[in-house]
Amino acid sequence: MRTGRILLACAVAFATAEARADDAVVATPPEPSAYVRVCDAFGEGYFFIPGTETCLKIGGYLRVEAAAGDPNQQDTFPGGGGDSWSTRARLDLRASTATDTEYGPLTTFAEAEIQNDDNGPTEINLENIYLELGGLRFGFSDTLYTEFTGDAGNTIKDYYDVDYGDFGRTQVRYTYDTEAGFAFAVAAEDGSDDNASPALPDSRGDDDYMPDLVVAGGYDADAFDIRAVGGYDASMEAGAIKLRLDGSLGPVDLFAMGGWNTDGDAANTYARWSGDWALWVGGSFKMTEKATMNASANFDDGGDAEASLNLSYTVVPGFTVTPELNYRNKMDEKAGPDAEDWGGVIRFQRNF
Repeated sequence: MRTGRILLACAVAFATAEARADDAVVATPPEPSAYVRVCDAFGEGYFFIPGTETCLKIGGYLRVEAAAGDPNQQDTFPGGGGDSWSTRARLDLRASTATDTEYGPLTTFAEAEIQNDDNGPTEINLENIYLELGGLRFGFSDTLYTEFTGDAGNTIKDYYDVDYGDFGRTQVRYTYDTEAGFAFAVAAEDGSDDNASPALPDSRGDDDYMPDLVVAGGYDADAFDIRAVGGYDASMEAGAIKLRLDGSLGPVDLFAMGGWNTDGDAANTYARWSGDWALWVGGSFKMTEKATMNASANFDDGGDAEASLNLSYTVVPGFTVTPELNYRNKMDEKAGPDAEDWGGVIRFQRNF
């Protein structure tokens, strides 16, 4: 009888312990990954915001640069505003959202830069903040005039005085892409409070009831593409036209871009170089899976000439080191037509 009681007590204790264990398993919260659903409809890196059908992507980069240049010239980077040594640290944060709607994807994009130059005060700059729906864009971003034709190469300093127009505008834009490779776009842009190019004292930006206007069109094929864009500065009653050609030959990518000022006697919002015309040329050569050489050269009707050459090396995925050599001619007209400036910069960048 005593043995039976002992066995019964053990069975009850075992059942009680097993029930508590089952309760513990039920009470344990799921792994964090169970809360996150991957959203691959809009590209890599997106995930669903919990409880919604909106996809979110967060990224950016961290960059550190050190630059040096001829100390007898002014307003340079490299060169640091006349100093022979200059440093820069930047954190760039980007957030994108996307949702499918009956009118197509509803997307937003925001980008902010937190930057410190030469141990001075840290600055925060909003690079982009806009939304898009059905080909329409509303908000602040690079002007269509610049974005449609792209940067002047993959060099760190792709221009000094021969400025192709890298600046932001609050705008309303419409873009239409065809399946046959053609693309067309038009934008009405706020031209108030533009920053004049430092090399062009005649350029200005004024408040005006009329917006600035930009139209663009292009064709993208497998081995080449061609793009053209025109911008009209309402306050200056003048504008500019740019034409760009890109081509690929195996590991080599080449480009040539030309600009024309409708009034070469004065700069305007879209023609930010000196004289009637400007030319930007360059290319990239993929030497190995990790190393790419990039070169660019710029010229304008005012006699400005500048060039950059760098080697971009991917140490590990997401981390790139890029040393670059820079040349600038006639950067300061007071120093004479033969004034030259040499400089260099090294960049360390972690993309995420």
